Amino acid sequence: MKFLVATSAVLTLLSVSASSAVAIETITVSATPIPVDDTGSSITVITREELQRRNAGIQSLLRSVPGFAVSQQGSIGAVTQLRVRGAEANQILVMINGIEVNDLSQGGEFDFSQIAINDIERIEIVRGPQSAIWGSDAMAGIVHIITTPEVRATQYSAYIESGSFATTRTTFSGNLCSDKNQTKLSVDYLDSDGTNISRTGSEEDGLENLTLSLSGRYTPSDSLDVTYTLRHTDKTTEFDGVDFFTTGLPVDADNTTDSNYLYGGISFSHLLNDVFDHSLAFSITESDSSTKPSSDEQSGIRQQLRYQLNATGESHRVSVRAERESEDFKQRGAASFFGDPNQNRDASTSSIAVEYRFDQDNLHLSLSGRHDNNSEFDDSSSWRATTNFRFGETTVFASIGESIKNPTFTERYGFFTNFIGNPDLKPEESMQWEVGARRSFMDDRLDLSLTWFEADLENEINGFAFSPMTFGFTSTNVDDESDRQGAELTLSYIATERFSIKANYSYLDATQDDFSGNAITEVRRP
Repeated sequence: MKFLVATSAVLTLLSVSASSAVAIETITVSATPIPVDDTGSSITVITREELQRRNAGIQSLLRSVPGFAVSQQGSIGAVTQLRVRGAEANQILVMINGIEVNDLSQGGEFDFSQIAINDIERIEIVRGPQSAIWGSDAMAGIVHIITTPEVRATQYSAYIESGSFATTRTTFSGNLCSDKNQTKLSVDYLDSDGTNISRTGSEEDGLENLTLSLSGRYTPSDSLDVTYTLRHTDKTTEFDGVDFFTTGLPVDADNTTDSNYLYGGISFSHLLNDVFDHSLAFSITESDSSTKPSSDEQSGIRQQLRYQLNATGESHRVSVRAERESEDFKQRGAASFFGDPNQNRDASTSSIAVEYRFDQDNLHLSLSGRHDNNSEFDDSSSWRATTNFRFGETTVFASIGESIKNPTFTERYGFFTNFIGNPDLKPEESMQWEVGARRSFMDDRLDLSLTWFEADLENEINGFAFSPMTFGFTSTNVDDESDRQGAELTLSYIATERFSIKANYSYLDATQDDFSGNAITEVRRP
């Protein structure tokens, strides 16, 4: 049997004491914030302290997460994809301060190359199916990037750095704090000549990236809380072409992509009484990209309105969520022998979701479900159940759920040089379960975690299928199931107040039946 493994290890010199290293007590990638130790899923939290100690880019940070595979398609600034437990890059939901930022114009994926870490407060990661609360994009998990200020202090920071390949980065960050308001403003500018990945020629592929970010929290009273985010990124990336006919490898080309991203959102949370609280949130994401010299353009707009009502008892909590989402996709380009790529498409989804939680001292249970009324597909439902049981220093957890992933605009209607979409695609469906254990030793200085997971994927979308009708490529649903199973092992050890080590090991075995019904190994990233 063939299988794929991935390992990573990180040595860190600490500038904070061991007792202050545990700064995150709750996570927000659930219907309501819950303590980290009570979750029934595989989780990873990257704190601001860790971000500062490691002083690495977002790609390096995510590569150290168990089950994660990060691929960068070229030099600095090139498209950076994230895959989880063998899933595709468009099957993991990415949020910034609760705003869904998966790019409609680029196949529902999120390009992590646009993210600078200077204004990030923490990154919350949950692996496994999350569609029961968060919908279609969360089939394989969630990455939640939080920039909202957490420390009530007025402070400023700025730096300039320069290095190889004529790379220069300039950043500024300012926190303004008062009794009722916390506001954070950050600016990040990165410019680099880049490197050459082509095996012939010497043309370098550079990057220019400017990100402006405003986020904060306003608390006019003890019962009302308002959070807000406005983020804009302007990015220009140079990239090579591909020799499709001979080698399939990059070749020097004077290609550039200009991308603009706008993320905005506001949320109102109101405490009604000791039992009930509710919230109302609105968000909008816009993305535009244009490629030269081809002059191809794609853009996407997502608007989302979400209302949630929570009822809390001594050991029970029920959350009911209603959501309305609209999506618009636009593509422009030159007509050719294959047809006319110019088109406008739209879709909408109305959803209702419910989560029940039971919490006692050493036992925590949850059950959640969601129903989506889709304008373009049949209605769909997702569900998920989790359990967490703690005895002594050991926690055993398990989860099981069924999730869906709707075809993207690109898969259905995309039109490129040698690709034409397939409007008849069906949504992907996945059943997944996991079981694991976490334990602390040596007065919480040593933490170990082991997880086993399995997943079955039906109606998998192959986005690079040869079409004999056009002699190009298209998207199709695969007839047979994709079966995956694997394990994740993590270790974290704080040796002294100034030295720690983290390591993880990931194993993945993926198979799919061939035309004769025999299981063959799939090459998937663990």
